[in-house]
Amino acid sequence: MYFQAPAWSCSWDLNSSQYIYAGLQNGSLLVFDMRQTVGPVNSLRGLTGNPVHTVHSLLHSSTLASGVRSILSASSIGLCQWNFGGAEEGPFLVPESANQGVCISLAYSPSSDDIVASYRPKVGMLNEMTVSQPSLMPSQVIGQGIQGSHFHYKEVETNCFQKLGSAFANVNDSQLPQRSAILDTGNQNQLFAFGDEVTSELILQELPSFTVRQRLKTQKRPIRDVKYTHTISQGLLSCLSDDTLQLFSTKLS
Repeated sequence: MYFQAPAWSCSWDLNSSQYIYAGLQNGSLLVFDMRQTVGPVNSLRGLTGNPVHTVHSLLHSSTLASGVRSILSASSIGLCQWNFGGAEEGPFLVPESANQGVCISLAYSPSSDDIVASYRPKVGMLNEMTVSQPSLMPSQVIGQGIQGSHFHYKEVETNCFQKLGSAFANVNDSQLPQRSAILDTGNQNQLFAFGDEVTSELILQELPSFTVRQRLKTQKRPIRDVKYTHTISQGLLSCLSDDTLQLFSTKLS
């Protein structure tokens, strides 16, 4: 099977396991059905030709009609929502996510519906950034990182998201995408994990305040991916660089 453009991201559907979604370099989104493997069952053009660097399937929400599947994707312009199985498919640009800079990362927690999008500034935008609760010192280290920002959202109704908090961040000045994760620790507040490109640390921040709870030293940079999983009593956070995989274990209350 050949794609019309290289694939940058993919996600299983959390509600209907036979469906798979793939975001392409040309901004399109492909829908696959495991019951029909000849090719994609749907191909939708994005709002721009920018690569879809992240795709997340959203769990069924009370704001969606029965049988409708919803996807949240990220490209450099911001976040887009795609709905399948209903009259309106999209993509719909999430207005709250636009004009924040270049979107480089998207993390989603199915258990809590927390969403964190990360941005680096566009050219000429560095001195115009305003975020509500800066938790990290801005970086001006050329070639290592640049001052960016995180924004915390939750969906309040179909295609409508509320911004709950924001913070400064040291982000990669050229890498796209930069991976992050939301940790379901069993406590009331979720933790957000993101790689600091200046200090070479994996920083854990509490949502929605972005208060720094822990700094984990990584062996190499840049950080290529961050994943989290857990059992009843233990959580496991993984951090991937070009040739190294680090694992951090945590006990859950």
